[in-house]
Amino acid sequence: MIPVFLIGGGWQAGGFPLTYGPFLKAATRAGRCRIAIVVADEPGVESHQRFLQTRGAFESLGLAPDAAVPLMVSADAPLTQAALVQAAPTGMFVCGGLTPAYYDALCGDQSWCAYLQSQQLPYAGFSAGAMIAASQAIVGGWQRIVNDRVIAIADQQASEDLDLLDLRPGLGLVPFAVDVHASQAGTLTRLLHSVDQGSADVGWAIDEDTMLSITDGKLRVHGQGNAYRAQRHQGHLAVDIFQAGAVRAER
Repeated sequence: MIPVFLIGGGWQAGGFPLTYGPFLKAATRAGRCRIAIVVADEPGVESHQRFLQTRGAFESLGLAPDAAVPLMVSADAPLTQAALVQAAPTGMFVCGGLTPAYYDALCGDQSWCAYLQSQQLPYAGFSAGAMIAASQAIVGGWQRIVNDRVIAIADQQASEDLDLLDLRPGLGLVPFAVDVHASQAGTLTRLLHSVDQGSADVGWAIDEDTMLSITDGKLRVHGQGNAYRAQRHQGHLAVDIFQAGAVRAER
């Protein structure tokens, strides 16, 4: 498995060394670092500005501006292996935004994942980029049908423009579901319902300015907030809270 870094969102500069920093270290090889920054095109969103904002976070940690390569993708122009090979990165960072847009641009033809695996390049995902990395990706939704009733499971503002809870086969880079902005947007409840309805066996919800790293068979929590693990245990839904410094066997 390649090294994977999942950031729950957030733009606190004081957290960058703890969230972006471990990925940047993993992406540095023999003194060389070149990051492919993937941005999905969204209506009404300035994609290049999002790239510049992300590049700025890396620059604050010492990355040279020309060592960040933009890869602009969309449903009509999805990421390809050829584009990734041409970028010649030592690591790949997928930005945040509307999760369905990132899903459509990255999760259709996943041949580019084979290149990451063959080169053992680290993957980092921020917000939407973290969510689609899952084996079963939470794409959005703020409601769920239970006993023929539609119930709210999260704030509508966190819906990703989808009504019903929507999980789809993701990139499979981690063997659990992922939700983000957990405490800040209240999406922990959406993750709980995802596990409760059986769409995912295990899930992690990540706070902003917080990161999960999955390397060498170990899952570690970094940053300023919490990470929440939900799983079914003896017929019940169990939730554990982990703070920075926690280390678990990958699961």
